[in-house]
Amino acid sequence: MSEPDSLYLRVRLSKEAYQRYLASPCADARDFSDWMDWVGKAQMYGSGITESDIREIGERSSKRRTGEEVDAWATDAWNIGKSDYDEATETWRFGMLQFSENYHDFLEHLPVFRAIDRFKDRPGVDFLLVYNFLWSPDDYAVFFELSESRSTIAGSPGQGVAFPTAYAEEASTFLASLIPAG
Repeated sequence: MSEPDSLYLRVRLSKEAYQRYLASPCADARDFSDWMDWVGKAQMYGSGITESDIREIGERSSKRRTGEEVDAWATDAWNIGKSDYDEATETWRFGMLQFSENYHDFLEHLPVFRAIDRFKDRPGVDFLLVYNFLWSPDDYAVFFELSESRSTIAGSPGQGVAFPTAYAEEASTFLASLIPAG
């Protein structure tokens, strides 16, 4: 069994937009058309993932409110997660030490985070990074860049995109704060 990747997200948005995001229904894999740009080039066990697989994953994804999903991940003892909205800087940070190592899980859960682009109302490019913080911190699965009304796959190893060092530095600081003492 491989070790789970960690997840970190940083996005700037108003408190009102953040609350609308949390109240919205969960997005699913069918809400984004670019998955094959990433999973089609990813090295994985088995026969890989097809467009049909993506549709099926979307069909069986959670239909809860986004806030319920975020709360579930942030409070799950195995994930070791944290959700933090800073009203002064209008910045939401979310991290999980143990997200997943499974591409089917990625396609089920990442759309919920990518959908923040629909609510982002502050300028600048933000990001979502899935990487192996705990075990091999220079290895990553994928990173997304988020801007107003736009979520793009910015890179992955299969696409030949270098490890996003600047993003990882910020992510590492947040994720290190989640490591239990002792």
